[in-house]
Amino acid sequence: MAEHKLGRRDFFKAGSASALVAPLARPAADPAPHQGEKKLPLLGMITNYSPQKLAFAASAHYQGVVVPLDRFFDPDKLSAAQIGAILATARRAGVRIISIECMFGVNHIAPDPAERRRANERFIRCLHFAHALGCKFTGTFSGGRSGASLQDQAKAFAEVVNEKYLPVCEKLNMNMGWENYPCDVNFATVPSIWSMVFDLVPSHRLGLEFDPSHLVRQYIDPVQAAWDFRDRILAVHAKDTEIIGPVLQQVGIHGQHWWRYRIPGQGLIDWPRFITVLLESDFSGGIAVEHEDPFWNSSPGNDAPDFPQARKDGFVLAERFLRMYLPGRLG
Repeated sequence: MAEHKLGRRDFFKAGSASALVAPLARPAADPAPHQGEKKLPLLGMITNYSPQKLAFAASAHYQGVVVPLDRFFDPDKLSAAQIGAILATARRAGVRIISIECMFGVNHIAPDPAERRRANERFIRCLHFAHALGCKFTGTFSGGRSGASLQDQAKAFAEVVNEKYLPVCEKLNMNMGWENYPCDVNFATVPSIWSMVFDLVPSHRLGLEFDPSHLVRQYIDPVQAAWDFRDRILAVHAKDTEIIGPVLQQVGIHGQHWWRYRIPGQGLIDWPRFITVLLESDFSGGIAVEHEDPFWNSSPGNDAPDFPQARKDGFVLAERFLRMYLPGRLG
């Protein structure tokens, strides 16, 4: 994730000066479904916060946004009045903040005790921040310890979740989960390791922020994995993966540039089958388009208050594609 170059003036420009001193206001609760109806998923997009990006999300028919922490959108930097201003901006735009993401810079199982304590305390502040924004879910990574066995890392992660995070989640009525993105601060990225963690954390307040695209490039069937862990999927990243066969034949799986992320519908994922798994398992969280497709992008990409037109086009196409497989009554 690139660092974003928004200034404070851009960040808080909300259309009226009075919004910046608005009192902290909790968003209204989700409307209850009619008797006999299921609560269904929310279609969202992942974006850094700005009033312009929230307005675009609404204009492109997204119901909400998933917002990662950055230099300004941060529980350690925003006051209650500023959080109220963010909520007011979302209400005016006609979208909701579905969840937040607290990933890089927070290693839940860091080998250094002081670093681990700081990470645990910061994530707890993130849970409270998400709650203040009206979210029911906070995304993260599972952490990592270089040189430690997978079993030891699973035990360490389970310990901090059970002892430190779940009591907060219970108090706030929040859920949490990790994205299966392979990196050195995220050990739990494949089904066999998910099973290790869930065996040690029976509470369903911990689950997956399931991203099928990361499984495709590891030659793991994302539809089967989703079915096997359907009761632990709490949030979804909607991103596709393209395998470039001629390049793969030349460089092999340890080479470079033989795969790339795409917007949904322009890669290999069978989206009708994948979404059917979610609907059959009564999934009612956010399905958030994560736009990392270089084909539908141009400078400055995500690093400005508003998106360039090419990036907007990608989000529009992704929304149109996914809507074909989602019920018309959402939320």
